[in-house]
Amino acid sequence: MSSRQIASSNVVGMLPGSDQTKAGEAIVVSAHLDGYGRGESIAGDDIYNGTLDDAAYVALLVRLAQRRQGKGFPRPLIFAVFTGEEKGLFGSQQFLADPPVPKNQMAANINLDQLRPIFPLDLLTVHALDETSLGDDARAVARRLGIAVQRDPEPERNLLQRSDQWNFIEAGIPATAFVFGYRPGTESERIYRRWYTTGYHTPQDDLKQSIDWQAAADFNAFFYALVEQVAGKETGPVWKEGSKLRPKPH
Repeated sequence: MSSRQIASSNVVGMLPGSDQTKAGEAIVVSAHLDGYGRGESIAGDDIYNGTLDDAAYVALLVRLAQRRQGKGFPRPLIFAVFTGEEKGLFGSQQFLADPPVPKNQMAANINLDQLRPIFPLDLLTVHALDETSLGDDARAVARRLGIAVQRDPEPERNLLQRSDQWNFIEAGIPATAFVFGYRPGTESERIYRRWYTTGYHTPQDDLKQSIDWQAAADFNAFFYALVEQVAGKETGPVWKEGSKLRPKPH
């Protein structure tokens, strides 16, 4: 039996806010940069590209920063691209253990993972939908864009705890993330479930796979609008009184 140490870095940046009264209410937008690298060969290919898990959403964070051209929202934005997600959420764990600003100055986390734009986006699963005001913001933005929202229809898969938003929730910071939703028995469900047998953590998660580019654009529009709403509204994100995830007072 042998062991070795491997070092891998998070990538973090900040877009300062424009309203000094909201300087202590930073919104963390995040995705993860690690994938599986090289692995077992499938159909002669051993490079696990991770296009939808999670390179596309690292790119979306970069695109958000480019779109702003240095112009801040009222609240600061922290761009966090985490390593170690696939190995146990280690990057976000370390980020919160040694944060760029005090944790009490992080108002929310909006995390991008588990997103598969491989069928039309008319239904979006919103993690922790009823737990914080982020769920209300997601509902409002989705309604404007003609997208329905739902709670996680498969809580037994434990998706909420399987990506970096969970470390923020455990730290007492309101957080959310999203999954492209489908209605039972539809073609969208068939495509979704097939992807998990042919694309998930395989070399076939690459740019050659079938991607619904309109669905991808629709989600990007939702994300841009949600960030603008959360980072710009008068009141900051809060836990709801009846939340089961809300941290217990000490």
